[in-house]
Amino acid sequence: MKKLLYIFPILLLLNSCFKEDDAVTPYPRGDVTSNQVEMGGKYHYQVYFDLSTNSVVKTNLFDEWDLGFQAYDNYYIRMNLGREMTLQDLGPVDFDNVIEALDKTHNVYDVPSGNLDSTAIGKWWEVEGGKIQSKNHVYVINRGRNTNRKPDGIYKMMILGADESGFTIKFSELKSNIIDTLFVPRTNGYNFITMSFANGGEVNYLEPPSESWDIHFTPYIEFFDVPGFEIYTVRGALINDRLCEAAEADSTIEFDELILDAAQMTEFTQKRNVIGHNWKDVDINTGVYTVNPMKKYLIRDPEGFVYKLRFIGFQKVIDGKAEKGYPEFEFKLL
Repeated sequence: MKKLLYIFPILLLLNSCFKEDDAVTPYPRGDVTSNQVEMGGKYHYQVYFDLSTNSVVKTNLFDEWDLGFQAYDNYYIRMNLGREMTLQDLGPVDFDNVIEALDKTHNVYDVPSGNLDSTAIGKWWEVEGGKIQSKNHVYVINRGRNTNRKPDGIYKMMILGADESGFTIKFSELKSNIIDTLFVPRTNGYNFITMSFANGGEVNYLEPPSESWDIHFTPYIEFFDVPGFEIYTVRGALINDRLCEAAEADSTIEFDELILDAAQMTEFTQKRNVIGHNWKDVDINTGVYTVNPMKKYLIRDPEGFVYKLRFIGFQKVIDGKAEKGYPEFEFKLL
């Protein structure tokens, strides 16, 4: 009994030392927000968009870059899908002796899902003694088409090596004697560092810092099981597949009824074409685009917040005429 008498005042003293729990203010969810981005009537532009600020982070012409070099974890290299680029891996042959491409059956493409182990270049390196060593393959790269829809040249390239500081490549136009060398730095805070073969090679940082964007509106290559159209250029939305996840929501649920509970039961993916292009359709007779309002998407951004999003248009009235290439969408933080 004496022990209890001693303990009771001590408990009272300790209890007086702790503050009551402060009320936690819920994060403001806000109302449904809408926006519209400009790819342009001829789809010339690639647009990076951030949901948390409802803003365009960066816009560039799709032909301003060719390759993106991974700036984190591994050393993969992506092609610019907006250019309709193709690549041929000739293996460890003599660089100087390569003066023409193989036939088109040797063309390979980056997969639209973004899987890095399925890029056209693939794992070009080996690790020996803790260092990255190039397999010294020669790649023939067709740059595809520019914004004028004209072929933009064929190049050959060899990756000389890479380390934590960056990549070194050499390249030239396929039938040229002029060989250029370029160092592409691995810069912290980016997913991929972009470069162009133009003007002897230039690093141009067209993809913005990795935590600043969620969705990339762009033309890109998609694969189809349709004879004659197995590889086809579409226009759509790709996610930031390093830091974001997304999923297509239940099409039977109205947009207003889509709540966080439903999102928590959804399986998300980091495939970058999970949103893709098929939220819209076109009448081949009239050229008029329509969107499916029941196509809805859930997106988890780099901060871990989940948004619901759907498209509400693909055209904009300019000088009294409806122009395609202006994706319009609405979204809300859940």
